[in-house]
Amino acid sequence: MAVLGLGFSAGLLAQPVGGMSQAQLAGFSFRMPEIRCGEKYMDVDYAGDGQVYHKLDIYLPAEKRDSYPVVIHIYGSAWFSNNSKGMANLDSIGQALLDAGYAVVAPNHRSSSDAKFPAQINDIKAVVRFVRAKAGEYGFDASFIGISGFSSGGHLASLAGATSNIKEAKVGEYEVDLEGSVGPYTSFSSAVDVVCDWSGPIDLLNMECESERPWGGTPEEALLGVNYSGQDDLFRTLSPITYLDPADPPLIVFHGTKDNVVPHCQGVELYEAWDKAGINADLNLVEGAGHGINLFVDPWLSEMVEFVNSARNAKIQKELEPKLQGAVSPVTNINASGFPKVLADNSVVFKVRAPQAERVQIDLGGRYDGVKDASGTWTIVTKPLLPGYHYYSLVVDGVSVADPASESYFGTSRMASAIDIPEPGLDLFETQDVPHGQVRELTYWSDYAEAWRPVFVYTPADYEKGRKKYPVMYIHHGGGEDHRGWIQQGRTATILDNLIARGEAVPMIVVSVNSNIPRKPGAPASMGGYSWEGMQPYREELMGSIIPFIESNFRVKADAGHRAMCGLSMGGGQSFFIGLRCPETFANVGIFSTGVFGGIQGSSNFDLEANIPGMLTAPDKFNSGLDCFFISCGEQDPRIEYTRAIVEKMRAAGVKVEFQSFPGDHEWQPWRKSLAAFARMLFK
Repeated sequence: MAVLGLGFSAGLLAQPVGGMSQAQLAGFSFRMPEIRCGEKYMDVDYAGDGQVYHKLDIYLPAEKRDSYPVVIHIYGSAWFSNNSKGMANLDSIGQALLDAGYAVVAPNHRSSSDAKFPAQINDIKAVVRFVRAKAGEYGFDASFIGISGFSSGGHLASLAGATSNIKEAKVGEYEVDLEGSVGPYTSFSSAVDVVCDWSGPIDLLNMECESERPWGGTPEEALLGVNYSGQDDLFRTLSPITYLDPADPPLIVFHGTKDNVVPHCQGVELYEAWDKAGINADLNLVEGAGHGINLFVDPWLSEMVEFVNSARNAKIQKELEPKLQGAVSPVTNINASGFPKVLADNSVVFKVRAPQAERVQIDLGGRYDGVKDASGTWTIVTKPLLPGYHYYSLVVDGVSVADPASESYFGTSRMASAIDIPEPGLDLFETQDVPHGQVRELTYWSDYAEAWRPVFVYTPADYEKGRKKYPVMYIHHGGGEDHRGWIQQGRTATILDNLIARGEAVPMIVVSVNSNIPRKPGAPASMGGYSWEGMQPYREELMGSIIPFIESNFRVKADAGHRAMCGLSMGGGQSFFIGLRCPETFANVGIFSTGVFGGIQGSSNFDLEANIPGMLTAPDKFNSGLDCFFISCGEQDPRIEYTRAIVEKMRAAGVKVEFQSFPGDHEWQPWRKSLAAFARMLFK
């Protein structure tokens, strides 16, 4: 039988538990609940005064996120305990919220013997302000803060909701400072977004509902510090109903019909008052349940989570409505509804219809939880994204799939969805009113692989109009991608069309290869690795099959000065080893975001001279073999500092190398810019 956090009368009080694994309650010993969570922070001082009643515990979900919406849950004690946060229904209410992706904050507050009302609600409002102020430190998503409580905690939760927009009030002759000045974060709002009341006392003048209240020594009298003698307005200052207005947050009530501590009429009265004020409210009378007995179980925990999710969704939709007026659908969108959409700040809104799903997320460099509405449509809003191309997946009940609302591309070693965020003022990557070249998908025979293999070939707009020959760029994809990458994700044809039309690049043929070469049976493990030996299978493929195929089927200038080899990441490593070691074949080499120099597992203390003999010891000879040597990297890429260091080492030895960096991580926007920069330098 769960008896954690019950709202007992004066004779049954939860004793302070501190960091103990056991708690004492009315002479009995209870084991503290075990919580499935990720990070947790215990005994955090939210007021800054070191008092036990101003400490709180923070529990974050087991599945790590950038941030988490928050629900504050308050223990019950008839306002008599100042240190029962460790028993605040954490293994039931708290666990259900954690499993649903919410951070749970369990605070202490001053007891009725520490201070009289409104000290208790002042403390709770200080907790809400703390959550907002410390959002960045603890990973809170302060755009949604719910509040929940059991018994006297339910009273404080409901009171916090009903006074979300009220700092001070006058009830009859009594003035009430509801906000207070507890803690250092008084400039932050104490408003909450949803209220969950579990068996809370609400109308403290009418606790018995249908019979007269036996006054004298009651918890509510202790809370106010007076014996009742007709001062009704003073006792009305305790009631959430006193302060209701239509702007207050939605409310869900759970109350057992056999509650012999707080009669269920209290829950009914709270619900009816909320409903009468025109605020979304839901009432769940649990047949046969007592004061916390048989209450904190499914389906009621699921009802709570669904209601909290619904409130969060409603707030999201309300805030999104004006923002969606100026939203745009990216070019990667293929959904007739227009979603996903990019907002003005480059955050992205996804809409996913999945009424039977328990959880829907977007995995986009971090997972974002969706919130479901009554129709079964989930809304997911990301943080602002950098301009450029972003792979992502739709995750439905733990299964990662491509999003049918967006184009899919081969990347990350599988077909994946992607969204492309335009960069303002950069029309180079967009289709323009200029002459357009052609992209041909061809098949060649590989002597090395003994198989037919694919290749894409871009020819400039004037290729079909004459008989002249063209220089060739052999461009290479990264790990987990193939020949499609540079043509589809990289927008190679669009970039070359625009550069050539502007006179910024020489008309050239671009060959986008599939450099994923299968290892032959019995070949050593080193084959295919980041070394000269490891590059031999692909070097044989390139020199023995790809280049001969291109030079036999296209009008090309077949000499080193009119050939370029470049690539990104893995392709940058291939270009480094093969391109720089074969100056008789390539006089132009471009290396984008390679991990060869460092920044990836297994790369450290890279020896330039050992890998490219003569680069440092005979730089003049090395330089004479190259017309263009170009290196680039994204400025937020983990490889950037290693790349800068190696470039400085090259330059110090006399190597002529052009280096450029671009805003962005290990992703397509810096690589597109790298291609454009390299193409501008070639064959002039």
